[in-house]
Amino acid sequence: MAVAEGELEQRLLGHPAVTECVVVEGEQMIAYVVAGETDGARLTEFLTELVPRRRLPDVVAVVPALPRTPEGGIDVAALPLPVTEGQRPAGGKAGFATAGGGSVMVGGTLLFGFFAAGTTNLFWPFSTDLSGVPMPWAALFFGLYLFEWASFGLGVMVLLWGRPTLARLGRSAPLTTSAWLALTWLLVAWWPQDNFYRLAAKTDWPQQAALVYGFNITLMIAAAVLVVFVAGRRR
Repeated sequence: MAVAEGELEQRLLGHPAVTECVVVEGEQMIAYVVAGETDGARLTEFLTELVPRRRLPDVVAVVPALPRTPEGGIDVAALPLPVTEGQRPAGGKAGFATAGGGSVMVGGTLLFGFFAAGTTNLFWPFSTDLSGVPMPWAALFFGLYLFEWASFGLGVMVLLWGRPTLARLGRSAPLTTSAWLALTWLLVAWWPQDNFYRLAAKTDWPQQAALVYGFNITLMIAAAVLVVFVAGRRR
């Protein structure tokens, strides 16, 4: 059973001592709670009766008040970063951006980048053949291939691990998911797109149109989604 952030907040508000709360999912899933006569550990125990262990917050932090924006919303960026109070019991999901998370990102990017490099000629035979290209242009084109493979690898890692980081910015869940998928597509699309283009005849108009609408238009839409995400209001 999946439990959304809003449901976690409702469950916490069901505790008689809790007057206000917000759940933020980023480097850790943290529940910030305004409450009296209780603490984070007791609230975590309270949630274990209502929420599957894998969906418990990493930390339940009791704070004096929730910071507010001038418009009256919760200022997510001004919330503290507790690391010990009311920790989730062992065995739950660990956040990505923890100690060693950067190494995982780099390692995963290299792994999936090597996958892209190793399978290019399998999916698109001879699309990266530079035997007839003189130097220094051959080296420049090979550099482009390296960027495409690395971008694909990074995109896969964003797909696997990127949503919690975007969620921390406090936008709505649908907009956060849209931005997460848009960012993934902006990174992974270059590898297949350029290989399809290299093998497509310039006068094959049906294929050219399919590539334009399959890649170029969708990349523009993805960029527009990120603009909306960046400009959007916090929850």
